[in-house]
This record gives sequence, C-alpha cells and structure tokens, in this order.
Amino acid sequence: MAELAHEEDESATFYSLPVSPWLGTGAEMLTAEGALSRTVWQVMDFDGNSAQLMAPLRAQIEAQGYAPVFACDSTLCGGFDFRFAMDVTPEPAMHVDLGDFSYFVGRMETAEGDAFLALLTSRGGARGYIHLVRISPADMAPVSVAVSTRSPDAEEIADLGESLDRLGAATLTDLSFSTGSATLSDGDYPSLTELAAYLVEHPSTRVVLVGHTDAEGSLEGNIALSRARAEAVRTYLIERFGVSAGQMAAEGVGYLAPRANNASDEGRQQNRRVEVVVTSTR
Repeated sequence: MAELAHEEDESATFYSLPVSPWLGTGAEMLTAEGALSRTVWQVMDFDGNSAQLMAPLRAQIEAQGYAPVFACDSTLCGGFDFRFAMDVTPEPAMHVDLGDFSYFVGRMETAEGDAFLALLTSRGGARGYIHLVRISPADMAPVSVAVSTRSPDAEEIADLGESLDRLGAATLTDLSFSTGSATLSDGDYPSLTELAAYLVEHPSTRVVLVGHTDAEGSLEGNIALSRARAEAVRTYLIERFGVSAGQMAAEGVGYLAPRANNASDEGRQQNRRVEVVVTSTR
C-alpha cells in the first residue's frame, strides 16, 4: 500500500536540479523557474530496490511527454556526495539509502515554457520511498503517477561479488557491533573474506565503506560512530587480507538509513552494519 507522506506547492520559485554525476567538487546543476509541486509517497511492505520502483514510474512520466535529461543510480550518481547535492524533503517523510537510490530528470516543452520533473526513489526498512518534484508553468495540468504497491519479484543475489558487479553495492550482513561500539566482535566474517578476495581480484575497483548505527543516541554522535565502524572494517581488510588502502574510503551516515525498525533489539542489530558501494572501476 502506498501512502502520501508529504505534499507542498509554491506558486513561483527557483529550484536547482543535479543533471550530471558528482564531478569531484560538485555536480552540474540546472536551475528551473516556475510553480513548484513536491510530493512524497511511502510504499509499505516493500522488499524490492530503488530501480524496481523507478522503472514503471519513469515509463509513465515519459509516456506523458517528458524527455530524459539525466538519470543515474546511487553508484553512477556519485553516492554520498551526490545525494547531498539534491534538495530532498527530510526525514521522516523521505528517506534516502545512500547505497540504493535512483534518480531521473525529465523535461517537457509546452506552449507556456519548459516543465521539469525530478523523480527520486529509494528504500529503507520495509518501505519504498518516492520523491517527485515538478517545476512548471502555473497553468499546466498536474502530473499523474500511479504507484504500484505490488512487491517486485526480484531475483535474490546471495554472492557479494555478483551484487557488486550487478548492483554496485552490497551489505556486509554478518558483521557484529555492540551498541555504541566501533569494535568488530571476535569471530570470522565470511563477507569480509569475500570482499577482500573481490578487491584483490579487481585492483582498479574503488569502493566506499558506509557505516550505519541504530537510533540510540544523538545524530552527531552516531554519524561519528558509523564512520568509525566503516574505518574499523577498512583497517581489518588492510591488516588481515592485505587489501590496498587506496581502494577503500570510509564514511558514516549514523541512523539515517535503517534497514529495520529500531524499536526492537533485532531491528537495532540489523541497523548496526556496514555497506559497500562501488564508486569507480578505473
């Protein structure tokens, strides 16, 4: 089931849209002027990914006359840096998983002038998130987008290397961190063995290790903790497996990208994790 989580309108404004990947110091921006409409939907009981949300919505938008200007996924966009180049409705209405989002900008020529539309899809926990912005001449009819609530029949990808090759991201699901700690618990971690082998086998691949926390404590403290967790994994891969330090960066987003409900011990444990995002293969 899809629920409208946010809706706003402005009669006349300027709005900037990223229309290129992250280019090191910024993204190329397109500034549009006109009436702004912004809506956010949350799709309940969603077990797919952002691309599966994006595909049918983009098809509907293009069928209404919008030509593609720019499109990318979390890897091709530039991940962490690109996400924060976008003006996005904040939590809790809209949630963006830094390892799984899709982005599309379209333009439609009208007698009154150009209309622009930006669509962002992501997921978090058991929900899908859809963020739609339109900047257009004020007298245009509203955009119609039908949101499917059917869970896509996605193929499960169990192999970490295959996930990195096909999706550009993977979750290190077997790591164990205690609440408030950046120290990996004692034990062997098959996911790190797999990741190390993949990186050694693909020496030109660069990745970002993105740390996550549960929701206990302040956001500032959790961002620092999540970055420390990612750095702990990076150090483990360097010292234990000899992975090149230059292949890996470490970042943290605190509790802003949960996979599960923080109200339970099980959910908090799932949220204390590290994800891998491919940033370059050259």
